[in-house]
Amino acid sequence: MWKITGRPGRIKSLTGFSEGDVMLKEIKYGALSGKSRAMFGKLLNRYDYNALIQKKRVSEILAYLKHNTRYSTILAEIDENDVHRVNLENALKKDIMTDYSKFCKFAGSKLKEFINVYFRKIEIESLKLILRAFEAGHVEYSVLEKSLMFLTGNDTLDIPKLALSRDLEEFLSRLYGTCYYELLKPFIYDSGEMRLFNMEMTLDLYYIRSLKTAFGKLPDKADRDIVKEMMETEADILNILWIYRSKYFYDFPNELIRSYMVHITGKLGRKTTDELINAENSDEYLAVLKKSPYSFLFEDQNQLFFEHNYLEYIYKFHRTYFRRQPFSVACIISYLRLKELEITNIITIIECIRYGLSEEETRKFVIGMNI
Repeated sequence: MWKITGRPGRIKSLTGFSEGDVMLKEIKYGALSGKSRAMFGKLLNRYDYNALIQKKRVSEILAYLKHNTRYSTILAEIDENDVHRVNLENALKKDIMTDYSKFCKFAGSKLKEFINVYFRKIEIESLKLILRAFEAGHVEYSVLEKSLMFLTGNDTLDIPKLALSRDLEEFLSRLYGTCYYELLKPFIYDSGEMRLFNMEMTLDLYYIRSLKTAFGKLPDKADRDIVKEMMETEADILNILWIYRSKYFYDFPNELIRSYMVHITGKLGRKTTDELINAENSDEYLAVLKKSPYSFLFEDQNQLFFEHNYLEYIYKFHRTYFRRQPFSVACIISYLRLKELEITNIITIIECIRYGLSEEETRKFVIGMNI
């Protein structure tokens, strides 16, 4: 079992807990921490990313992942000479499902309940991709069926029948019996331009509310505090980006902006949030943001990098938590978040290849390359 050793004062400075507290947490989280550290050690490193960035075709990306990384088993059945991007993406996400199940085997009932709620993020992101495909008007049966594997935890769903849906309306109707049907039912016969946007925001807010409820049930106060800080940090940044895009890309009224905000406030504070919403122009918005702890988000004025700056910060945030709080819920959440970012990186590199970007340009979009 992995142990923290050293002077008691040093232990407290590293973890925030006394030596006795750390020993109790080691007993509770010893197996989970050991499992997560072993899995963390298999994440892609800078050498892997440099190798992937140098590839010229998606088939070369697949070949590297199959023969040089932990993804060899999950990608074994995908043909390197006939790779469909969606199939590759689904296979990578399936690997996260495997990670979730590994953690559940070692978790107690309350922690397992929290992990299951956290997993809904994968379900919702997959569902959003399907909704976008229907709205775009092109959905292949085989691709749809494979994408639906992330909803297999819903016992009431008939996945083969759902995969045969001919349009979005039929697809939404066949979600009957799940929480997603109740959430999306109001949009079944909505043909407005904002339908896709409204559905995605509804799903995102549902996830945040579910996670907020679930972490409140965790028995350990230290775990609740950790999840609270993680949620507040992500919520602050998501609200900052949402307000900016809503005002200056889409010209949404303030009432609509407020209705779709994540109503969790961390270091940003309500006063600063209100000032951002009421800013008259982008210069005033940036002036308000510069006084906040999140001024780094817009340091690069290129709008392509706003999201990237957010993900870079989250990457550093979770690497720090993973290392400093090994015997806590952070060993699960931070690992899973880092794994999600790894898959985001792989998909980003594939997209850069598709659009013919150079190695130097691609490197700018890969998260964690400067750490």
